[in-house]
Amino acid sequence: MFLLIAPLGYGQLAVVPRNSSVSPVKVDLNGRWNFNDSFSGNLAEVGNRAKRWPQIEVPGEWSMQGFQVEPGKAGVYSRSFEAPKAWKNCRIFLRCDAVFSQADIVINGKEAGSHVGPMVAFEKEISSLIKPGKENRVTMAVTAETMADTLMSGTQYAAHQLGGILRKIYLYAVPETYLADLVVETPLDNQYNHALLNVSANLKNAASVDQADITVRLFSPSGDQVQLADSRKTVQFDGAKEQAIQFSCSVNSPKKWDAEHPNLYRLEIELSSSAGVETIVRKIGFRHIEVVGNQLFVNGVAIKLKGVNRHEVHPLRGRSLTSELWKQDAELFKRGNVNYIRTSHYPPSEEFIALCDSLGLYVELENPVSWVGHHANEHWKTHDAKDSDMYPYFESIARADIAFFRNHPSILIWSMANESMWTDNWSRLADFYAEEDPTRPATFHDQAYGGFNNYGSKKMPIANIHYPGTGGPRVAEDFERPLLFGEYAHLNTYNREEIVTDPGVRDAWGRGFRKMWEGMYKSRGCLGGAIWSGIDDVFYLPDGRAVGYGEWGPIDGWRREKPEYYHMKKSYSPVKIHNQQVDVPEAGQPVRLQIENRFNFTNLSECKIYWEVGTEQGTVDMVLQPQKTGILNIYTGNSNLDGKILTVRIVSPQGIEVEACAIEIGNVKRDDFPFQKVQTTQISASESNEQLTIAGQGFEWLFDLSKGDLNGAWVDDNKVLAGGAELMMLELRTGSCNTEHSLEIPLHNSICTAREVNEVTWKQTQDTVLVSVQLSYAEAEGVINYSFTANGDVHVDYQMKSKVKMNPRQWGLVFSAPATSANLQWYRKGLWSWYPENHIGRTNGKAVPFGEKAFRVESFGQVPENDWRYDAILLGTNDFRATRENIYWAALSNAGGDGITVVADGKQAFRSFVDGADKISFLVAGYSTGGGDLFFSGHYNDERIPLEKGSILHSTVKLQLIKK
Repeated sequence: MFLLIAPLGYGQLAVVPRNSSVSPVKVDLNGRWNFNDSFSGNLAEVGNRAKRWPQIEVPGEWSMQGFQVEPGKAGVYSRSFEAPKAWKNCRIFLRCDAVFSQADIVINGKEAGSHVGPMVAFEKEISSLIKPGKENRVTMAVTAETMADTLMSGTQYAAHQLGGILRKIYLYAVPETYLADLVVETPLDNQYNHALLNVSANLKNAASVDQADITVRLFSPSGDQVQLADSRKTVQFDGAKEQAIQFSCSVNSPKKWDAEHPNLYRLEIELSSSAGVETIVRKIGFRHIEVVGNQLFVNGVAIKLKGVNRHEVHPLRGRSLTSELWKQDAELFKRGNVNYIRTSHYPPSEEFIALCDSLGLYVELENPVSWVGHHANEHWKTHDAKDSDMYPYFESIARADIAFFRNHPSILIWSMANESMWTDNWSRLADFYAEEDPTRPATFHDQAYGGFNNYGSKKMPIANIHYPGTGGPRVAEDFERPLLFGEYAHLNTYNREEIVTDPGVRDAWGRGFRKMWEGMYKSRGCLGGAIWSGIDDVFYLPDGRAVGYGEWGPIDGWRREKPEYYHMKKSYSPVKIHNQQVDVPEAGQPVRLQIENRFNFTNLSECKIYWEVGTEQGTVDMVLQPQKTGILNIYTGNSNLDGKILTVRIVSPQGIEVEACAIEIGNVKRDDFPFQKVQTTQISASESNEQLTIAGQGFEWLFDLSKGDLNGAWVDDNKVLAGGAELMMLELRTGSCNTEHSLEIPLHNSICTAREVNEVTWKQTQDTVLVSVQLSYAEAEGVINYSFTANGDVHVDYQMKSKVKMNPRQWGLVFSAPATSANLQWYRKGLWSWYPENHIGRTNGKAVPFGEKAFRVESFGQVPENDWRYDAILLGTNDFRATRENIYWAALSNAGGDGITVVADGKQAFRSFVDGADKISFLVAGYSTGGGDLFFSGHYNDERIPLEKGSILHSTVKLQLIKK
């Protein structure tokens, strides 16, 4: 039997007016409250005794403020406030936007009602309990770990006790004749040109007035009033306490709302009666949503959802955010070319949804229900997920969310639950949604195909699947309904040892993600999807623990962009320039680029296109319809373009740079590194005490013949190499999907073990010295051949036979340089032609192990001041220790510019790391692939090369001595 321990508490919602004859309209209850985390008395008798309790900040989680409440018990909040004298003879409401997860309320010692339901807004009418013009007291007992919490999996998910008043709380007053249950709909005609403005509400008549006058006014996005016919009504009550009202006004050729043109109209509703006057103001959008076949259409246009999942999360505030954070989130995702947010796994704040309205972000609004009947929540091992007694609760929170959010144009889809088992309860709820709000489709997050969690949710207008893998787009192509990838492309999270060792796995995510998104974009039946996830789910608790699922967002909890953010932005870009290299145009001819407009509604003529080459720059206009490909002609006026880089930037009508490219013209030198090669006409070799010295003018190599490795290299008496080569074979590694985030993750960075040198031989042939080392490790055996030349370089060719079966992430040779060689520079072939300067995957750049901006992440709970790339562990900063794949060259040099460079052909990878107090080591990988995270690993299947016993590892490393 499913039981709730308090009434659900969902009533009709009054409409909060912008202004009225009641002044002030609101009393803010945010701020400092008194709090008792172990109260056991009578709630009605708290009174002024609460003044002796500790204080707590509202809104906020109590756990994040150092309080802990016994499971099943209540934490009690209390505070006093003054109710305005003008509120006499008014209707007064207490509005709470989110209390987790059960609230029992007392006003001035009298019960004001109860509410169950985490993250769902509710209100209570408390007119008879308030003393206008006097001091009043509100006391609220909040119980955290309730059945509603279990149904949301909230505390379990956050890995700490969720509890408290999490969003704003306030009082408001309206005249005794007032509006409630406002519904605004804007259907378009069959040509999507003209619209109806349909407004309905319930007119409450607590004052028993005879009549009321209602006027509807509409103002365009530019502020001009739109003339409406039949926009005024006089309502006769004839003794009734409530009257339904409706308006239906024609609006010719409105500016429609979509994510690319978030045109918002201002709707004003004025209610006047002998009880007073109130004016309600709402921002609305004219848009029409429909599902036809296996596509979803907005205003008659099939759209593709480029999304992220978003939790409300902050490392120090938990699941209770601020207006500044909501604004940051919306703007960050919009700038990242995201057009869709799934509010996993509960409703967000109304402030965030208002930002989605104004910035242009489609929203899938999800109920606070997760893992009902799913193995992730162990409750269902002993309880029946089919229990029909749960249905009233499901419908009540659905009804509350619809009432609170339905008038927002950004809300595209209702989501009934996350990753739950389909039962008759959900079938009933689907019918409820279809009847309650026929203007939008609903969905249910299970698995629409396959053998896991697929129990027949075929009546949902939009189908769902999580983590479909690379084959998902092919399945979606001809699916009978729009198929939404509700969670996909899970960021590296559970391969924690790989991530902490090498942040380059985050950069490699972009390669797998781009392939996945291209398949989704081209699949007709794929509605799009939401990356898992949007923001790192990490909590720094006051007791010193760091908990949560982990770092799974393209932005971190501090709202800094991580490497995946730019990959998301580039893949999701609504404009694509498909050239990375072009031939030099003939004299007087333009550079011609293949350009694709992936906007759904925007012509490229609405965008600004900027170009720059050398010292020249300019703009170009182009007309290109949405979903079309064309030729962009750029006339530079420069007759010497060979070897130059042409940069093109495209800015959307909203002023967002949606694309940036760097196109190579003609032959661009890739090995032109900013150093001088150390070279001579001849070299000498001499052996003494098993030490082989190879010398030339201005440089020297020292090889230890007894150990079979390099003992050092010098340029003008400055040591630039300390040792090598050692074989490294790192297997793919991941953990399970658990809330195991920690600051104490072990490294995954060991060289091969049990090294034995079997034979070392050397010889000199003219200007080349050859050294051959036969050796073995526990993991492999074979030969490493060194070829030293007068050019100041050494070619290290190795062929090793694997003695183990392994699915590797990286294998190659490790060398070491002295700690003074701390300046890293590189040039590589990137996934993209242009990167921002702070991206660890940029094609060329500089980094040092630590430096002034380095932030040691071991510093618990401190707010970092600099870019994510400067976060550091003992191996160095994220920027310094990340793998650079596809290098042309990578150099480590000292302050004077002497050093060593790895020279390659764009196929090898390079990774440097601090290795103790006196050296910096670097891996030159002959093989490097993406991380082993259990959710995303399959996206690299086409590049994985498992090793069997007897498999050959073969590559050649070229090391070049350099000086400034």
